[in-house]
Formats: sequence, structure tokens, C-alpha cells
Amino acid sequence: MGLSLEESGVSAAVAVAWACTLGLFTLACMCALPSAYLAVLLSLLLIGPFLFALWVLLFAYGHFPASNTETEETFKRTTSFEKALKEQPGAFLSDATVGGTFLYRVAKLLNYRLACWFHGFEVKGVENLPPPGKGALLISMHSTHNADILVACTGLHEATGGRAPRGLLHRIVFMFHPYTRYMGMVPGQRHTAKHLIQQGYLTCVLPGGAEEAMTGHDDAYNLHPRWKDRRGFAHVAQDADADIIPVFVKNAEEMRFSPIFYVCNRLGLTRAYTRLVDKRIPGISWVLKQAGLGTWFCLSWLGIPVPVKVTMHIGKPISKRENDSVDDIAERSRAALQAMIHEHQPHGHQYLPGLRERFARAKSA
Repeated sequence: MGLSLEESGVSAAVAVAWACTLGLFTLACMCALPSAYLAVLLSLLLIGPFLFALWVLLFAYGHFPASNTETEETFKRTTSFEKALKEQPGAFLSDATVGGTFLYRVAKLLNYRLACWFHGFEVKGVENLPPPGKGALLISMHSTHNADILVACTGLHEATGGRAPRGLLHRIVFMFHPYTRYMGMVPGQRHTAKHLIQQGYLTCVLPGGAEEAMTGHDDAYNLHPRWKDRRGFAHVAQDADADIIPVFVKNAEEMRFSPIFYVCNRLGLTRAYTRLVDKRIPGISWVLKQAGLGTWFCLSWLGIPVPVKVTMHIGKPISKRENDSVDDIAERSRAALQAMIHEHQPHGHQYLPGLRERFARAKSA
């Protein structure tokens, strides 16, 4: 059992020290922002060639054919599935194949194993997942930093005894990072997702997309308005005749602190950018959106790790009712996920509760 702030002097001191450190660091970045940008630029120039060489190697690795441990008889063959298999053969690698690759083992070490030590990461609600051989569509919110994605996916692999979730990745991102198929990522297409679920895979999607990721800390735990009109995930679940399972990672946003994102939020730049894109000015809004996506994706990896307690909660399955439309399924799923967020993150975006929970000690007997 955790202690309150008053009952745990050591934990409170550590939490306050971290909060003060982050505050001072933010203040320093705000006062010396041009110098900070210059330092980042110089660092990128120094390590850029090495990163580019690594990307080239990984890009080539992503195109190497994998030896699939699935037998031909394992798949439930249909004409539609044969078409999907021909278009995306790498999407249907077996869990054993994906989980056994060198890249996946490295990703699991650097994400799940490290998160267990640094964040006290744990998974709750595994009993809500379907049994092996039966697929489902898992949905969740999108953080501003992406660090929680591989932690959650590799954590599910560990918690389920070897089921490697398939994450629906943006098709353009996948084009430049084909090696991510060895981490369980596949291009985000409806028919591919449908067949993955029908073949028994756990398939994951973040319907809020990059728009939700770029909303910023101010609205981190309120699902983006685009959830109101995005119905693709509900179509997939309906076509696959599968359940939708909401998943929420408690303190996902607090896992990383980005001084640049913080400053942009405080200055109102994030809200101004969102308003301009939402106006859908012909030509201009599209260019702004693409430029913003590229900028956000690059900067999202520059966050500072914060040792908050991180827990992944797997919610109750949402099944299609007899008279449910696609809109009904999507809205019930959205409402269920938002309810989970309010239940497990009632204080919203705050670092101190997560730090206190992480460092709280059990009462001595």
C-alpha cells in the first residue's frame, strides 16, 4: 500500500526534488531558447551521419525476407485474405517469428525491461483479452512523445506469454521505416487490420492519430475531437466481427518531459497552430499540417525521462449489439476509453502524483 505525501518523507522529498528540477530546467530553456536550439542543432550535425548510417542499415534490414514459423494450414484461407497476404506478407508473420527477431528482443529490452525498472511498469486486466487464437482490436489515446507505444506493445507480449500485438502504423511512416514490421508494426489499412484480427492477432490502433499527439499537455487526457468523426476502427471491428478493447496507460504523458513542447503550450503556439489547421484554408492548412507533423515527429523523441509510475489498464471488451450501427460502436468505444482515463487519471496531467506513487514505500509492519 502506498503512503500519502505526509507519511512518506523520503518519497515526498524525491518527488519534490524532481518537480523542482524540471521546473528549473524549463525556466532555463525559456530564458535561453535560442541557445538551446543552437545546441540541439550542433548535436544533430555531429551525430547526424551516424544516425543516418543506422537508418540505412535498418531500412535494408526491413526488406530482408523473414522465415515465418506459421504453417500454411494455420491460416484460415479466403479469397480476400489471399489478396491481403499478397499485398502485405510481412504483416502476417507469426507471433513467434516477430517476438524472436533480434530487433524485437532489443526493442523489448530498451522499452519494456527498462520501463519495469525505471517506471515500475505493470499490466492490469489481461483477463479481458480474448484467448489465444482469437483476435481483437485494441484502442488507446495518443501521447505527445510516442515513448509509451513500444513499452505497451512489448509489455503485452510479456504479459500474454508471447502474443505480439500488431500496431497499425501510418503508411508513410512505415514506408520509411519498414524494419518496424519486426516490432509488430504494419501499414494502417482497414482490410489488413480486418484480416489480422480474423487470423487471431491482437491488433492495436490510436484513432486520435497525430492530431491528438500534437494537442499538447494542456489537453493531454481528453480525447481529441477527431474521435467524433473517425469511424475506421469501428468499421474494422464490425467487418472482422470482433470486440473492441479500450486500453489506457496511466501516466503515459508524464513518462517524458519536453521543454520545447512545454514552451509551445505556454506561449499558446499549439492552440494557434490547431486553429489554423482546423480552418482548412485551401493549400495553406494542408502545408501547415504536414510541416507540423514532421516537426512534431522529430521533436517527440527529445523528451526527458521522468520516473513516474506507469500502469497499463486493459478495459472490458466492447461487443457489437444487435442493432448497433458503426456510429454506435465508435461512440461507445470512445466513451468507454474516456471513462477509463477519468477513472485512472482523475488529476489530469500532473507529474507529482505519478512520482509519489512510484516512490511510495509500503508501511512497515
